[in-house]
Amino acid sequence: MYTSSSVFSREAKERYKITTTTVDTMRESKYKLESKINGNIAPGKLQSILIGKKMLQQTNVLSYLDVLFRDPKNEINANVIVVDGSVKEVMYMKMSDKGELGGVIKQLVESTYKGRISVLTTLQKFHQQMMDSAITPYLTEMRVEKNDLVISGTTLLHLDGTYATSLNHQESSLLLLLQHNMNNPIPLTFHLPAEIFHTDEEMSYASINIRKAKANFKTKFEENHLTIDIQMKVQIELMERMFTLDMEKQSKLLEQAIEQELKKQSDALIKKAQKHQVDPFGFGIYVRSQDYKNWKKVEDHWGKALSEATVNFTPKVAIKSTGVSE
Repeated sequence: MYTSSSVFSREAKERYKITTTTVDTMRESKYKLESKINGNIAPGKLQSILIGKKMLQQTNVLSYLDVLFRDPKNEINANVIVVDGSVKEVMYMKMSDKGELGGVIKQLVESTYKGRISVLTTLQKFHQQMMDSAITPYLTEMRVEKNDLVISGTTLLHLDGTYATSLNHQESSLLLLLQHNMNNPIPLTFHLPAEIFHTDEEMSYASINIRKAKANFKTKFEENHLTIDIQMKVQIELMERMFTLDMEKQSKLLEQAIEQELKKQSDALIKKAQKHQVDPFGFGIYVRSQDYKNWKKVEDHWGKALSEATVNFTPKVAIKSTGVSE
């Protein structure tokens, strides 16, 4: 166990203190850590919980976090973060030019979520995900790169709370889209087929913001085989185009190319989730609401049932803004 606590002494050179101890339970850690610091640990001030990926690969951590849910003095809105590497390395990073460690991590996680390149899972939300058989947990993933803290993407867990796989930034943005989490615009960059636009491979990039998305989910069982159909109308803003194109005459061509790439990458993400038998999208919620009788047949092994299902994703892209540089 590690904790970072503020230091308010004027004589102190450091603004926060890192304290560590080895214990059997989190409740026990409170007393052992308090024996090493000048003051008491305030559980209501908890900002972030860092969990090593190595631990998640071995066990379900929910039981270890029990005291955080059971004691009403604890802060259940703290962000849960998976560290790809050593938690110790994160805790002892030099932050003299950045600020207090706790504040830096909290701001980093929340800003990347606002930028829609990673998820945001509070302790309360994590508990809900673990208790709901219709969805599997997803957590922010962090690592240390060249003495910098970096949000590397999203960690996906199995229904039993153990590590399944990781998503990069682009996949994390697509995850938010498939979750229909549209609180902020979702940024995506696509490498489009160069031959369509008569340009070089290194220049055939386009970046978009998805402003609005309207999804229609339909589920059906036929002879115990599940099919999920997702039709999504997507309104986008063109944020970057690195090749020449006559938008008045060829805007439809660009829409079709983006539409095909959006479908291709979304299908790949869905297949990745199916391969690992996880459902961070919450598809199970739609199955449960639309066909409860058949849902009860697959509820106890939903991850496996989804891996065997047919999922059809059909986006329809419409460019609503191309900016001012035309």
